[in-house]
This record gives sequence, structure tokens and C-alpha cells, in this order.
Amino acid sequence: MARKPKGETLSFRAFVLLQRTRDLLFRCHDQAAGKHGLTAEQYSIIAAIKQLDDPVRPTDVGRLVDHKVNTVSMIADRMVQAGLLDRIRDLPDRRAVRLVVTGKGDRAYQLATPEVMKLVDRLFSPLAEEDRRTLIRILEDLRDTAHKTLNPQTTKRR
Repeated sequence: MARKPKGETLSFRAFVLLQRTRDLLFRCHDQAAGKHGLTAEQYSIIAAIKQLDDPVRPTDVGRLVDHKVNTVSMIADRMVQAGLLDRIRDLPDRRAVRLVVTGKGDRAYQLATPEVMKLVDRLFSPLAEEDRRTLIRILEDLRDTAHKTLNPQTTKRR
């Protein structure tokens, strides 16, 4: 068993545990979505596009999934190459593109969704409903604090 580093605070211990848990959750998500030809990132991008009103631009997706626009664009490029998304230049600003899920992307998403939902249910099964609500509140507080730390001039994003 690993020893506790000298001077480690309770906050730092929680920070490290949250990072490790996030990495494990991501790997589980990647595995579940991967059974149907999607990565966890691709699944999240398609889910975001489906939540947003048309036209959906990479900027809109980035805001929803908390990624930089260039990160969304790089993922979208790979998804276009894989036939999961189309980039369409039909907005008033011809430099702007909208993202559209293709039939192939939609089928993969529809097949992966029950697998992802089953995973989510399994991962959260040890927590009672009230514990889940508490966890959501805590994570929202941490997310909002992180946003304020990165962008001190803005207020609460959500």
C-alpha cells in the first residue's frame, strides 16, 4: 500500500482521487462506447450535437463539453474521416461550419447508448439517490470554481 506523502492535505488527497476516478470513468466509458465503434470522446461529441439546436458549430459543442474549440475541431476532423460527422459550410459566415451527425454516426450512437446507460447504472449503483444528489452538487461546485479560476473575469457559467 502506498504511503501518504508528507504534507499532503485533505484537499490534495481529494484532488488526486478525483483525477484518478475521472480517468477510470473515462476508460470505462471508452470501453462501453468502443463496443459500437465510438470512442468516449466521439460519443460525447455526438451526444452534445444532439442536445443543441441547429446550426451546431464547434464552438457550441466546446462550451457544452468543456473543451477548447480547437480540441473539438480536431476530434470532429477525425469523426468526419470516419464517416460519423459532416462539416457543412452553409451558414451566413462562409468561414463558419456546422456539424451534422451522419447516418453511420447516429447508428453507432443509438447502439452505444444502452451500453453506456448500463455502465452508468452499474458505476453509480453503490450510491443512494441522496448521495447522488450530493455528489452532483459537489461536482457542480468544483466545476464552477475551476471555471472561475480559469476565467476570473466571468461569473458562474451554468
